Amino acid sequence: MMGTGAGGSSFGSWPRRTQHRGMTEINITAFVDVLLVLLIIFMMTSQYMQQGLDLNLPNAQAPGMQSNADPLIVSISIDQILAVGDVTVENLEDLQSILEAEIAANGGRPVHLKADTKVPYGVIVGIMARIRQAGIHDIGLMTESGQEEWFDR
Repeated sequence: MMGTGAGGSSFGSWPRRTQHRGMTEINITAFVDVLLVLLIIFMMTSQYMQQGLDLNLPNAQAPGMQSNADPLIVSISIDQILAVGDVTVENLEDLQSILEAEIAANGGRPVHLKADTKVPYGVIVGIMARIRQAGIHDIGLMTESGQEEWFDR
């Protein structure tokens, strides 16, 4: 049987209060581990994040261009899909209006043209002409580093 206390209540029927202490120290080891894993994932995936379309660029052994401003990337795929940054452009008139709006908003910045190796030269020249008509005269062509195989024959 359970004993009764001074007030007539049994000691066993009431749960004992345990004292819970708050954490006085923060264990940051797990936090740092998670941050390091996220940093590694970010570093690995950032290599695959490119602006524009997936293209097979021509090779060239030339030093890279130095630019103070962040360039605007215009891409042309083998299917002749045109894109400014990540935005697909329907036709050359839309390209020109987007570039003119860019000049109005930011005062113009250099344009780097990325074209697949199979895109006809006439198409590239036509797009470069539209970029110049929009008022941008700082145009660069993007390539992969290395020597073009065509010259090795």
